[in-house]
Amino acid sequence: MELNFNFVVTMENSVKLLSCFSPDEIEPLLSRERHVVVIIDSKVKQLYGSYFPYTQIEIDASEKNKSLENLAVIAGKLMDAGTDRDSFILAVGGGITTDIAGFAASVYFRGVRFGFVPTTLLAQVDASIGGKNGVNSNGYKNILGTITQPQFTLLCPAFLQTLPMEEFLGGVSEMLKAFVIADTDSFFKSSTLLSGISKRKLQKEDIQTIAPYAQKAASIKAAIVERDMYEKGERKHLNLGHTFAHALEKHTGMPHGQAVAIGICMAARLSAKLSLLSDNEANKIEEAFTGIGLETHSSVPARLLAKAMVMDKKKSGDNISFVLIERIGKCVTRPVNIYTLEELIYDLS
Repeated sequence: MELNFNFVVTMENSVKLLSCFSPDEIEPLLSRERHVVVIIDSKVKQLYGSYFPYTQIEIDASEKNKSLENLAVIAGKLMDAGTDRDSFILAVGGGITTDIAGFAASVYFRGVRFGFVPTTLLAQVDASIGGKNGVNSNGYKNILGTITQPQFTLLCPAFLQTLPMEEFLGGVSEMLKAFVIADTDSFFKSSTLLSGISKRKLQKEDIQTIAPYAQKAASIKAAIVERDMYEKGERKHLNLGHTFAHALEKHTGMPHGQAVAIGICMAARLSAKLSLLSDNEANKIEEAFTGIGLETHSSVPARLLAKAMVMDKKKSGDNISFVLIERIGKCVTRPVNIYTLEELIYDLS
């Protein structure tokens, strides 16, 4: 299993990806830090807490707790732990943990250094990469946040071996998203290898199979972020499927990865409807997600989805910027008028 990241950069405000094979390799990375405080998901702490022999702040990582109220609680615990400007905050957990811990670190004392050890596939290929940190508000995802890069994001496949299948598949959906955006060959190879994986218990061999593709997906996102840190152009493509997905999450509470799978398939159908993508490739995208055991159609009424999407961060005036697909491996952004959304969504669902 090859996991050697060549994509490691050291310039200020850049993305720094590191890889390791064992959690034992984490502690030496922090040997020069005077004071380390770990913000760790409570479930992860039970499994892997012993690998982080520092002051630990345990959190219940849920969308409900990804809030300003919980951020204030974490800030209080950081103060109780003696965290100052020279401290280092290490976030250990999935995407919710890295989101809220990164946000806490970026605003605590107007910003202290921090790093990520993502422990889910979704976080390793997407959520922990790129510097977007934030919390939800009034039922809408990531309305409040910052773009602040961690000192490093350390990817260790060993953590994935204890993932429930649902969480693993959610990560696969974000991985396939990266390939729809920028890697045709990896899209077809990885989806073929993982076809039918949900029909059995997750095996160690599955982690070994997926690890090189997870590396590719992480590197794709990191490279895009390096070229467009503040989402002025190319980085917008990383939102593929997410305008639909966030609306689905709001109304159903479904896991993010599952919502993204449906969102990408809806984006593919919209792309075909607008004659950007061939029907054949739209069908191949849907078949890939179905093959790994993910739903591809929305059961939420078009009217409710459209209402939620109007509040999306990508709205500008009367338009929402949608990421659409020209072919597997190439995406574009197009404005869609909010007054046509409901009709469009009705046809896509």
